[in-house]
Amino acid sequence: MTPASHPTWSLRQRLAWQLTLGAGAVLALLFVLLDVLIDREIYAHLDQTLALRGEVIAHTLQREHDDLPLSEYQEDSHTEFYTLYGADGRVQTTSPNSHGLTLPRPSPEMRLPRYYDAALPDGHPGRLLALPHQTPTDPAHPGILVVGTERTHWDAVERRVHGLLMGGIALALLAVILVCLWLVSRGFGYVEQVRRQLSTLDPDQPVQLPDDLPRELSPFVHTLQTGVERLRQAVQRERRFAHDMAHELRTPVSEIRASAESALEQVQDPAARAALVAVLEDGQRMQRSIESLLALARIESGLEQPAADPFDLCTLLRELLARGQARAGQRGLQLTATLPPEDWCRSDAGMLERLLSNLLDNALEYAPRNSRVHCHLWHGPNGPVVTLENPAPTLEPADLTWLGQRFWRKHDAATPRQHAGLGLALCRALADACAIPLAFTLEEGRLRVQLGPLPPL
Repeated sequence: MTPASHPTWSLRQRLAWQLTLGAGAVLALLFVLLDVLIDREIYAHLDQTLALRGEVIAHTLQREHDDLPLSEYQEDSHTEFYTLYGADGRVQTTSPNSHGLTLPRPSPEMRLPRYYDAALPDGHPGRLLALPHQTPTDPAHPGILVVGTERTHWDAVERRVHGLLMGGIALALLAVILVCLWLVSRGFGYVEQVRRQLSTLDPDQPVQLPDDLPRELSPFVHTLQTGVERLRQAVQRERRFAHDMAHELRTPVSEIRASAESALEQVQDPAARAALVAVLEDGQRMQRSIESLLALARIESGLEQPAADPFDLCTLLRELLARGQARAGQRGLQLTATLPPEDWCRSDAGMLERLLSNLLDNALEYAPRNSRVHCHLWHGPNGPVVTLENPAPTLEPADLTWLGQRFWRKHDAATPRQHAGLGLALCRALADACAIPLAFTLEEGRLRVQLGPLPPL
């Protein structure tokens, strides 16, 4: 598996969901804390009300005995109840609205006063208070007064408070999520700014990255800037070396070829003639390499700029294919094409002719004998696209990354030796100069070169 095919993870997404989970956990804890505090306050208020009612009922019973002149305990009331137990545990009196039913007394081991929840005589849930009650007739043996109030209203209030609290927490969580996403995107805006600057990097100009960066990114960006500047200078040195070397070798190679051609006319010895022929062939190969290096240097340095002109791409391809038929016949190749009647585009015709000529020469040179090379021109949604296909039994998928690199050749017995490996590098430079995509794919042993889409007319 290549590094590009490894699954990648997003730092932006990781920060976003971690911030969201953290904020959600904090808000959930806040909800639990508020819920406990609100419940405690509600029950504290309810218990305080019960305590006051218990004192009122106790004083009234001591003064009025069984006759309790309180309207909320009459027969038509169903929210307030009381029951008085004697020291022996028997019921002495109940509220009139209890209709003979009693409030449950607490367990004997419970200390008084005691608050607890239980069902009221009418079946509704209630809050009860049990407290000791001394009667005037037997003050030495106190009874138990149980006072109860209906809890339905308080439960409804508690549910409404819970609903409002949950809704508020949910809205707060949503707001926190949106703010977190916005802050993370805003923070990564600086990284995106650096990426845009690097994507427009000119190898002929020093690296200029933004200065208004946060402290956390500044060391990384400055280190990156230093590394990119070193790479840029290395590329510049390589270009200057290739350009200077080509210029320095151009004249000596021409002189060597001229001397070999002159000597070949005068030498009759077969061994000497064979050596001179080899010198001429090597000189021609060196001359082609020098011309390719000079062309690469001119294109990559920007000395040759494309001039966009309208032209018929079909006419250009037909001329190139016609010139290639003789060479294809020498190697027993079948050169075929699928072309529309015409397809106009806008680009530099000279650069594109050289680019397509090199691609076609590469296909005719490296295709096995008695095989088929096919050219196809079709008009895609974004413009014309040219494809060239030829058998490539010696290529492997890992070799595709090297196609277009300088001086790279597949080393095997079937590979011609008279080339320096600069043809596809020149094609890549021409395609980049014209801003035309160039891609190589390998499908079932056939190399497919796709050029385009080209700018349509």
